[in-house]
Amino acid sequence: SKNELLIGERVNSESRDSSWQCSQGGVDDAWEGNGFQAETVAEAATRELYEEMGLECGKGVVLVESACTDVPAVRYDTSGTDSWLTKNGFQGQELHWSIFRCVSGLGDSDPSRMCDLSGCGGEAAEFSNVQWKPVDWVVENIWPSKQSAYQALQKALPVVANEWEERCNQLDFTGTWSRDATLNENVVEGFVERGIEKSKAIAQADTPYMQTWQCSEKDGSNTIWKVDTYNGDDIKTIRRSLDYKVGPFQETFTGQAFLFQQESGGTLERRTAYVAEPDSDSKVAHVVITQIPQKDGAAEESRRYLKNGSLV
Repeated sequence: SKNELLIGERVNSESRDSSWQCSQGGVDDAWEGNGFQAETVAEAATRELYEEMGLECGKGVVLVESACTDVPAVRYDTSGTDSWLTKNGFQGQELHWSIFRCVSGLGDSDPSRMCDLSGCGGEAAEFSNVQWKPVDWVVENIWPSKQSAYQALQKALPVVANEWEERCNQLDFTGTWSRDATLNENVVEGFVERGIEKSKAIAQADTPYMQTWQCSEKDGSNTIWKVDTYNGDDIKTIRRSLDYKVGPFQETFTGQAFLFQQESGGTLERRTAYVAEPDSDSKVAHVVITQIPQKDGAAEESRRYLKNGSLV
């Protein structure tokens, strides 16, 4: 959501900044294995992203088709290096960019939580670690032979970033919303997973839940929402008032917290972000990640977006 690049550290490489790069690979020509249908650049990028980082298009990430033509292809020369290209008699490669956006709120915070680096699709592992980094850092530290290709992306990225900010601004939750229990999916199952008795989970899922959302500050992917949660369906009694600021924050609460099975209050570690959502009217979702107090390292992702004008 911060318009950073997902990069991986190549396996069996020395620990240095130039060991990091974006996922990449070749475009398959027509052959028996693909039904004699040559890959497009976007299809090859989708396949390589899955093979090298375990990310599936439409789940962990989505392809930004409108941005794929914004970055020109760049040929880079590996002559005089110990690259496998040079060793096999090639002078270099032509790099074409395909741009994806992160769908996972957990992955937006920590990409290791959404990536599988073991090597998927029968391929060997390519990376040993992943991280998000600003494009300027990547350009500065990438292997010099590839720098021109990454500079082309750096030049085109502001247009892509501006489009994203516009989409985030289109996400308007303003109003009072009530939960329709008949449309719930996996709510009871989620409660039970936390250790809550099923009968109590069913009752809680049917309990009236109302909120009012007001925009405190409109600023694209940094937009802040003020959210009032009411006591059941009593819109005169505000049970909790909270500003959803982008980034990490703490929420201190008093009294009972059914969701986290705490009776006497406490503090929650939370983080807000905007990520891609294929089903959203604006293709954007507002997500809040909450660390679950009673489970070390576990976290819950609350995801909200508008679909056909309704809050999902």
